[in-house]
Amino acid sequence: MAEDTTWLVTPVGQRADGSWITDVLAERARENGLLWRYAEATNFSRERIEVVRGLTVDQLKELYYRRGWTDGLPIILPTRSRVRTFLRHAKQSGDKHIGEAEPLFGQVTMEKAAANAVMAGCDPKHFCFVIAALEAVLEPSFNLRGVQTTDENVTPLLLLSGPDLERLDLHGGVGALGPGWRGNMVIGRALRLAIQNIGGGWPGTTNLAGLGQPGRLSLVLPENETDSPWPSLRERLGYCENDTVLMALRAEATVTCTGRIDDLGSLLRSSLSAFSRLHGGTCAVAIAPFIAQTLAQDGWTEQDVRKHLWQLSHADPEEYNRSWIMKDLQPRTGIADWAIAALKAGNGPPAVETPDHIVLVVSGANAAIPQHAYFPTWGFPEARITKKIQRID
Repeated sequence: MAEDTTWLVTPVGQRADGSWITDVLAERARENGLLWRYAEATNFSRERIEVVRGLTVDQLKELYYRRGWTDGLPIILPTRSRVRTFLRHAKQSGDKHIGEAEPLFGQVTMEKAAANAVMAGCDPKHFCFVIAALEAVLEPSFNLRGVQTTDENVTPLLLLSGPDLERLDLHGGVGALGPGWRGNMVIGRALRLAIQNIGGGWPGTTNLAGLGQPGRLSLVLPENETDSPWPSLRERLGYCENDTVLMALRAEATVTCTGRIDDLGSLLRSSLSAFSRLHGGTCAVAIAPFIAQTLAQDGWTEQDVRKHLWQLSHADPEEYNRSWIMKDLQPRTGIADWAIAALKAGNGPPAVETPDHIVLVVSGANAAIPQHAYFPTWGFPEARITKKIQRID
């Protein structure tokens, strides 16, 4: 009987000169005592298509894990037939160049993006969101190099707004941050695998986040437009009602709170906002439909809510002057100009420069449960990148 043969699309990146970024992974793993994790980092054919004979599916999955090509969770193998299905669905050529992913300058092609989307468990209908997410984080203002290499815990946050998202398994209602909703989970996971494998963001080697966070696996939040009393996020951004858009931001954490709008404001006022006071930037807030509807009945607009949260976000000046940001970092790096101006005026700096630097989305269960979330930002320059989804079937 002939050996079983599997044709796999290689999901890791090559530089423009043809060299493979996995050589850096192997070198860093050796330096950092992580060869037990990345023992097979350089053990592959170094071809666009890898032909493997005599290995079972389970053995191939273990091989991918030891190469460093997974996020630690089980994957779907990126067979050539599966990847072709994604490309046909998106009507894209596999060699189409999307961009260059830092820090190791891997060339992002449609084929490699599709391979990582397959591995993440995406359906072909999700691939257009993965493409948009990659296009967003590859823009210079997203600072992917910083996100990939910092010792902080920052991760891409993807906000989605569009009609009829649920037919794509994207859910902005109960449990929107997971688990349980396929689209919410796999689109963010595909982005993570792609920037890891193509750009070189391997934990403990090039990616030095000290603790990490669950949102680094996937952090996707669709809008609950049905239960929101205000215009949709996409309409506020100037898009049409029938458009579907993706916004990419940087999130240092996901912090939930139960309470009224002032309780949510206390999160923005806290040390959670340290990095935006240091560097500037745009943060995100998810507000419960129950509270949004209550505020709207009292005459509040979405702009009123952002302004109120911003006013509540001013730190206590004495407490802020005692913070590690002021004691340890400010002498070396400085802080945002507007934060300095607030301190000179005798006030504590707000979480972000203006109310317009807060992105607000209504999401979560339409029930008398006032659960909200704050996504403090990190780094520089300001990152709030929006992409229109080009194809949805």
